[in-house]
Formats: sequence, C-alpha cells, structure tokens
Amino acid sequence: MKKWIYLAAIIFSSQIQTLAQSDMKTNQGFLFVPHVAYNVAGSDLKNRFQNFASIGLGVDYKFKNNLVIGLDYDWFFGDNVKDLGIFSNIGGPSGTIIDENGDFAVIQLNMKGNYATANLGYLINLPKHEPNSGLLLSMGAGMMQHRIDIVSSQVTIPQVNDGYEKGYDQLTYGFSTKQYIGYQHLTEKNKYHFRIGVEFNQGFTQGRRTWDYNANKSGLEKRFDSTVVFKIGLIVPVFTKKSEDEEFFID
Repeated sequence: MKKWIYLAAIIFSSQIQTLAQSDMKTNQGFLFVPHVAYNVAGSDLKNRFQNFASIGLGVDYKFKNNLVIGLDYDWFFGDNVKDLGIFSNIGGPSGTIIDENGDFAVIQLNMKGNYATANLGYLINLPKHEPNSGLLLSMGAGMMQHRIDIVSSQVTIPQVNDGYEKGYDQLTYGFSTKQYIGYQHLTEKNKYHFRIGVEFNQGFTQGRRTWDYNANKSGLEKRFDSTVVFKIGLIVPVFTKKSEDEEFFID
C-alpha cells in the first residue's frame, strides 16, 4: 500500500507542476517526464521474475529541429519472484527455515532493480502545426540491474544474514539497449501535457555473485534479459530562449 501512496504522490505533485506552467515561448527546452510503467519480462528475465511495475523520471532536451536527447531512470519493484525455492538447501523437509531460536523463520522475496539510459530521438510533428507534439522515436543505451531482495522478519537467521545474503540474492547487471515509440502531447492550448508509448529493452547482463549457495555453482553466468514496457508519463516543460529571440521594449 505504501508503494501506491508514494506513486500517487509523485503523479499528483507532477500534475501540479504541469498546471503551473505558462505560455510556451519557443520550440526548444527541457522536458521533465515522471512516469509509471508496466514491464512484461522476457528471455532469461521471465525465468526469474513475473511481470513487474516501475516508476521513473526522464529528463530530455528538445531542440528546434526536433532532435531530442535525454536521460532516463527507472526503479523496478514487486513481489513477483518466481523461484521460491532459493533456500531449498537450508530448509527442512517442508521447505521451512528454522532460526537460531528454533522458531520458523518468515522470509519474503521481492524484486528490486534499476535501469538507466542515455537516449537520442526525433519528434515527428503530428499534427504538423504543433511543433512540440507528435510521434516520438528514440533509442538509447545504458545499464540494467536487478536482484532478489530478501526481507526477513527475524534477525536471528544466520543462514541469510550479513554476507550470506549475497549468496542468494542473484545480483545481476550489465550493458543494455532500448528502443521507444510513443506519442507526445505538448500544446500551448492545453496545460495537460503527457507522453505515452511502448519501450523495448535488451539487457546483456551477467550474474555478479561469485557463488550461488542454493545451486552450489558459480553465480557469474551470462544472461539476456529483455522487457516490453508500456509507459505513460506527465510532461513538465521548461522552455528556453536564445538571446536573439528576446523582445526588447524602449519607451
């Protein structure tokens, strides 16, 4: 519940900022795009996690010639871990783990991850008389990272505490590429600015833990993690002017 409250707060604060924007002075400037997304896991990633959500922020700069450069950051989260048997080597016959006091341990497995890219794109004006709206095509490259977050209600489980947790969290990261196609709505007549689209991500990742305790093998295997992402965001524009575009008034 706290995650959804946090998400709603981001959207609300972003909308307030959007409504506070005034007239558009030029066709170039910074575009701040807080967004939410639904990620469909593919390739090796779908063997570890089910589909998951993410929130993030994009910061773009749009030039007058409709080129767009920017940075994107997304935070992955969810309780969607598929492999619930990662502690099978330390569990009892029923799969339960006993803590050092002889009690049944309660452990929850979550997904955590990060995704950051630098992007280059082009805006095709639709309709043509709207210089800041249209079909946005972009591609980018960066870093994808994910792991299993082990949340325990006990502090008395030596099997997974301290450094031992790293033998089970399956930390993975590596170089990634992305492609995006979407529609950007940004007009002077309407103060509600948004961007909606589909993103395709390819992560050429690798496990980063030397040893996988549960599988009893190296955790340095190479992977291919892909996602198809449905993303929607609000746009907060901050337009800029060149000196020659300024207007001067002399009494």
